Order: sequence, then structure tokens, then C-alpha cells
Amino acid sequence: MTNRGHLFNLPGVKTYPSIPRSTGQSFREFSALIFDKLDGSLARFEWSRRSGWVKAGTKTHLIDASDEVFGVIPSLFASSLAEPLERIARRERWEGLVVFAEFTGPGSFAGVHLASDPKTLTVFDLAPLRRGILPPAEFRRICEGVIPTPRYLGSVRWTRGFVERVRRGDISGITFEGVVGKGADAHGSIMAKAKTQAWLDKVAALYAPEAARRIIES
Repeated sequence: MTNRGHLFNLPGVKTYPSIPRSTGQSFREFSALIFDKLDGSLARFEWSRRSGWVKAGTKTHLIDASDEVFGVIPSLFASSLAEPLERIARRERWEGLVVFAEFTGPGSFAGVHLASDPKTLTVFDLAPLRRGILPPAEFRRICEGVIPTPRYLGSVRWTRGFVERVRRGDISGITFEGVVGKGADAHGSIMAKAKTQAWLDKVAALYAPEAARRIIES
């Protein structure tokens, strides 16, 4: 994979779309597939049929083994995910693919990772060339049982009542941070996130107010 340089350039997937929190007047109800939200850092990988795996990066920059925090990501991906994901891409006859995964360890919290922790990569979205991010049901069909994916928690109506249940920690299967809901309507895909009060309280206890706000909204 390449060294640091320009960010990913597949159409429509230069960056992962921001997932809104379900609060305030922007709240919308929708039919959602619910997934556990892992607490880690976003990692991205780019593949093309012609060149294979060519780029690895975080949310903001490309990485290689020299990166002090994230340098383990390319080798971890190569040893655990590169082969099965390439098989998927070739089977589906995709010409290019960007993979989005969560990089995390047992002690990871709010994007901070312990150097001594063993780390894992969990794939949460795929974006084939010229298709954009796969619908959640298609992602599940293609990936579950083949590669590590976030725990699927069921299909629900994403309502303020459901978000309140998440906040209270009243949803089984959540590791700690919360959940992501994914769906679609006539205008395209819909995503929303909800976090547990326990996670929000821990952020507020560890960070100054402005820093805590940025972490909570990220």
C-alpha cells in the first residue's frame, strides 16, 4: 500500500459521511437496521481490480508503518481482511472498492488507543466504485459470517423513544458507545447514531467541555 499522500479518490467516497446524532429539530423517524457502534478510529482501504490494495488511511490521512499511532493498521488489514475482501470484490464483479473499518482495542475510548492493547479491524461499510456505500441489507448479505462486522441488533422504527432506550442502555448487544441505524427512502440512504448516557458521561468526565462536544459529535 502507498505511503502518505493524496486522500482516496473514488467518486463519492473521499470521506465517510458524517452520521448525525438523533437530537433536536433535525430528528427524523425511519425504518432502520441497527448495528452496535464500536468505539475506535475509522480506517479506510482502497482496492482496484487492476492494482489490488493500493491505499490505507484514517478518516483524515493516508498511513503506512511509520505512523506512530496507526502504523499497525496496514499489516493488520493485510493479515486479516485483504484476502476475503478481494474475493468478495471479484465475486461481485466490482472494478474498485473502498472499505471502511473500525480500528479498536479493549482499552480504546473516544479515538484514543492503548499501545499495549491487541487491536482489531471490524468492517462496517463497503463502497464499490460508482455505487457508493452499500445498503445495509446488501452489506449484511455479502459480509456477515465472512469478515468481522459490527453486531447486528435487529430492525426497528428509529423513533425518539428508541433513542431514549439506547441512552439508558436498555438495548442488549451494545458494547458501550451506542448504536448506528441505517436505512433508505426515496431520496437515498439514511444514517443516524444514538449514544449511551454512560459513554457521554465518561467523555464529559475526561475532557474539557469544548473537547467533549467535538468528541460527542464526531
